[in-house]
Amino acid sequence: MHFFRYDDLSEVRAGDVIEPDDAESTHIFRILRMRPGEHAGLLDGHGMRAEAEITAHEQLKIITTEQVPEPSRKIHLYFAPPRKQKLDQLLKQAAELGVWHLAPMLCDWSVAEPHEKSVAGRWQTLLFEACKQSTNPYLPTVAAPVPFKEALKTAPETCSLLVTGSPRESGLPDLSGQKDIAFFVGPEGGFSPAELKQLEEAGAKPLRIGQWILRVETAVTAGLSVLQTI
Repeated sequence: MHFFRYDDLSEVRAGDVIEPDDAESTHIFRILRMRPGEHAGLLDGHGMRAEAEITAHEQLKIITTEQVPEPSRKIHLYFAPPRKQKLDQLLKQAAELGVWHLAPMLCDWSVAEPHEKSVAGRWQTLLFEACKQSTNPYLPTVAAPVPFKEALKTAPETCSLLVTGSPRESGLPDLSGQKDIAFFVGPEGGFSPAELKQLEEAGAKPLRIGQWILRVETAVTAGLSVLQTI
């Protein structure tokens, strides 16, 4: 079943007939050419999910709705954005893996500085497309880019544990009882020595996510997979 975006499902009930917005309507009826009687899924990005039937008037009749519980463990990804194509891949994979919050950082060796308009616009589109593909009902929240020092200072306000990927460590941090975890991923050249020292001083725990040094987008995928399963 294909899933589509509907911005607010909180007031929608079984039996209601709704109309998708222009972009989703084009996707449903012009690109996929869905026909009356076929079923479609709906997500609003806030945990609500619905199943609907296509009607004869290019509308959707709601069959069921459900509120999906929030995840018991929320991963907050603090990362130095790579260049555009790699960034697109990173954002999609992060949403597919259920990241809760995205916090772009400007590091000493950063190779790209995202524009706030892109963060509020294009990033949101990419993230929701990934949520629809994966049926993740929670659209990740996204913060404005901030310097590394500021990110490291504010992360403990919402996260009880800070971790960062390392190919040198052999163990894994104890995640039992941790509900909000900050995962720090540096730029293509890695964190600078000064930044590594600051992470250590802030109590960030090393997380082994591979034997070798990984690309940013690979490190994000590997780290999120580990943090979601251990």
